[in-house]
Parts: sequence; structure tokens; C-alpha cells
Amino acid sequence: MKHLRLASALVAGLSASAVLADAPKMGGTAKVVIGSDILGTQPGVARDSGTDMILHHIFEALVAYDDNLEVQPMLAESWEISDEGKTYTFKLREGVTFHNGAPLTSADVKWSWDRWLDPETGWGCTYWYDGSEALKIEAIETPDPQTVVFRLNIPSGLFLAQMANFQCMTAIAHSDSVGADGTWSTPIGTGPFKLGEWKKGVSVTLSKNPEYSPAPGEKSGFAGARIAYLDSVEFLTVPEIATAMAGLRSGELHVVTDINATQETELKTAENVEVQSGPGLEWSALLLNVTDPVMKDRNMRLAVAHAIDFNGLALAVTRGASGYNAAPFSSQSVYHGEVQKGGYTRDLDKVKELLAAANYDGTPLKIQTSRRYDVFYQTAVIIQAMLGEAGIKADLEVLEWPAHLDNYFNGNFQISSFGYSARTDPVMNYWSIIGPREESPAYQWHDKEIYGMTFKAAAEVDPAKRQAIFDTIHSKMIAEAPTLNLFNSVNSAAVNSALEGYEIWPGNKPRLWGTWLTE
Repeated sequence: MKHLRLASALVAGLSASAVLADAPKMGGTAKVVIGSDILGTQPGVARDSGTDMILHHIFEALVAYDDNLEVQPMLAESWEISDEGKTYTFKLREGVTFHNGAPLTSADVKWSWDRWLDPETGWGCTYWYDGSEALKIEAIETPDPQTVVFRLNIPSGLFLAQMANFQCMTAIAHSDSVGADGTWSTPIGTGPFKLGEWKKGVSVTLSKNPEYSPAPGEKSGFAGARIAYLDSVEFLTVPEIATAMAGLRSGELHVVTDINATQETELKTAENVEVQSGPGLEWSALLLNVTDPVMKDRNMRLAVAHAIDFNGLALAVTRGASGYNAAPFSSQSVYHGEVQKGGYTRDLDKVKELLAAANYDGTPLKIQTSRRYDVFYQTAVIIQAMLGEAGIKADLEVLEWPAHLDNYFNGNFQISSFGYSARTDPVMNYWSIIGPREESPAYQWHDKEIYGMTFKAAAEVDPAKRQAIFDTIHSKMIAEAPTLNLFNSVNSAAVNSALEGYEIWPGNKPRLWGTWLTE
């Protein structure tokens, strides 16, 4: 029995000794593999996925996503939305303290946000809130120590989702985190762990925060109770996966994430290792360059679409874990409804009609891909075969990952097997695809009307009205085929049996609160 959730369900049938054996134990150090060192300790400034993950153990925001991808309170106890979506008022949770012992107040929230919004800080998502994308925080008010008011220039149905996003933490930090000259010094947050030691290039050790005040509710995503049973967590930089797998089997390491199918099969043979997998938020796509001389023809793009068996492709690449998803956001989203289930079906007769309408002369198409991510390469190989069966010859152009990525950003491809990192609101996902080409060739769809609709969805606070907008965008996207969304990622992790309570979740970021060592 590996999970606390399962333990709760089965506890009635177990003996008293078994119950005690499954109860969380205090103490010990869990060792978790990271592929590369963190980039810094200031949230959202020098960042990547691994850096974000570790800082989520140190810092908390006003709100957080749960397992169901719904925004829940974290440092906020509650909030109210008024002034037709232009004013957000948060009540802070009582009894929260920072790692230095100082109590959390509204002044700390304002200090933190003022720092993130200051262009001099270099925070990665300032543009979300400074008017660059329409939304602007016009004022942050602190009418009393437990109340914070955000006043926006326009109504926003996206504000809470942006606050809870995974990439640019809206961390609430104590002002002692910076030195007298204003430069970032040390991370002082409210989280269940605090920074112990950072051996650059080697490891980051977090120590338990003994004064931590958990939020109510069970652990769920980044929300709920973040109870630290461990004395410490050591995140070790282990670039070689073979070394990490050996350490996992020997018990020297406890968690290795993002394993591929081959590694998963190998690790499943180890008696002391459990492999976990589940649906993720990242998504794969086949990008069809609408500015390419051939692919700019909608008939040609639709011919490619109807040549693909999308569900067969998804099941093959994800080892049966994920099916076809025609939308660019997770099927677990509350906005993924019946309309979003509509996509393309394989129809080889229709392919012939579309190819004729496009005056296709048989010149092979070129699919760019790379081997940095197995899923990109596997997808390209299978699609190449499916296109061949449909009478569309395609060649693979296998590049090194930096070149593949650079070509994506510059629009230098005809077709590209690609993927996007996790985002949690459909607007954020669509903003990865839709936009003016003159601003970035990375935008795949340049429809001004649809682009404008994304901003309406961002401003809309009524879920039903947002759903209607997303439905319209999806239907138009299927009709125009500027890019073909394929399937969501599969999150995976291998866990040594000495560590209990570890669970993967759609956010795909390890969480070491709520875990404990049995040995």
C-alpha cells in the first residue's frame, strides 16, 4: 500500500499493527533527483521547472491549484470579487508566520507584489499585470492587517488562475529576503520547508519549518495541508538517468521523475520501486505553418488532419495512458466540454478530395522533430507512416533540440512535431498559439477576431460565458486547422518503497510535504 489516500480507504480492514505501520512517521531525509541545478532562489526571476518546484516548498501564494485544477485558498482564507470583476478582496488566514517568525500581514502581501511588479526585479510575468496584455493592477490596498484589495483596470476572469499559475509564482515573501541595498539575499517564505543549504551544481537541501501553519483540508495539488513529516529534503543534481535509476534501486535515492517507457519497464522489475503515471497538463501538437507556401492552403492542412488516426497515435505514444484531445488544454479542465471532444476523424477518401482541391503535386512534406523528448520523435515517425498510407509522402528532419526550438520560435518549418508546457486556464493555452505574427513567428494562428476573443475570455468572470467563447474558438480552430492538437502528456515518477505518501498529480511537480520515510 503506497498512498495515504489508499491507507484511509482500507484502514477499517487492517489490524492495529498494520494501521500503525502505515501511519506517517516523523523525521529523516528524502532524496529527490533533479536533472539540473536550480537557477536561483527568487521566485519567478531566474526560473525553470525544477527551480519553480523547489521554491514551491518554501513559498506560498494567496491561492493555489488543487488536484482538480480548481483554484483554492492558500494564504488567503477567502476572497470576494466585486465591481464587476475589477476588485478582488482577500482575507488572510490567521496564525501564519514566516520562516523568521514574523506574522503574515497584508503589508507583506503588498510588499511582495510591489517587488514582483517592479520592472527592476526582472520577474518573468510582470507583463501579465502591467497592462501589456490589457490587464493592469492599478492599486494594491491594505485596509487592515488581514485584508488585501487588488484593483484592476478591467474585469478579469483570469486573475485568480494567473495568481495560482505554476511558472511565475506569486510568492508572498518577507521583506528580510532582500538586503539593505534591495538585492535578493535569502528566501524567507511561509512554506513547510525553508532553505537549508544550496551546494551549487550538487544539491539543494530544504529543512522542515517547525512553526508551519497548514491550510485546512487534505493535501491536494499545491492546495490543502502541506504537512512536513520529513526533517529535510535533499534535491540532488543527477544528470545521468542510469545513475539515478541505480540509486533508486539501491535505496540511496527516493524519487526520480519524468521517466520514459523503457525506463519505466525496467524499473517495474525492481521489487522496491513503484512506478506511478497519470495524465498531465502538457500537450503535444503538430504545428502546420500557415505561412508556408504549401501549408497555407487550408485544404492541405485539412488533408493532413484527416490522414491521421489521432486516437491510435495518442494511445501508441502514451502507452495507452492518454487518448486524443483536439483541444489545446487538458481534458480535465472544467472548460473541456462536449464541443472540445469534437476533432478530426481519419477519412482517406476525404483526404483525396482535399489533396485535389489543394492541387497537391506530390512533393514530400517535411516534418521537423528532435530526440530530446521521445514523444516528439515517436509522434513524428507514426504520423509520417499515417500520411504515407493516405498518399501524402513526408520526410523527417531530425534536429538537435536547440535548433528545433529555435526554428519553432522563428517559424522556420513546414510541419513540426512539438509540445507545450503545462498551463492551467484555456486562455493561457490559447495565448501560446494565437497571436500576431509580427509580434512573434511562434504564434501559429494569426486570426485577429479569434485573438480578440481570447481577451474577452480573459476579462469574462461568468463561467458559462467563458465556456461559450472557448466553444467558438475550438470550432473555428478545427475548421481552419492552423495546428493539430494531439494528446496530453503522461506524468511519471519512480518512487523507492521507503518513501510513503508520494503521489503524482496533473501539475507534475514533486511535492514532498505529506510524505514520510518508513526506514
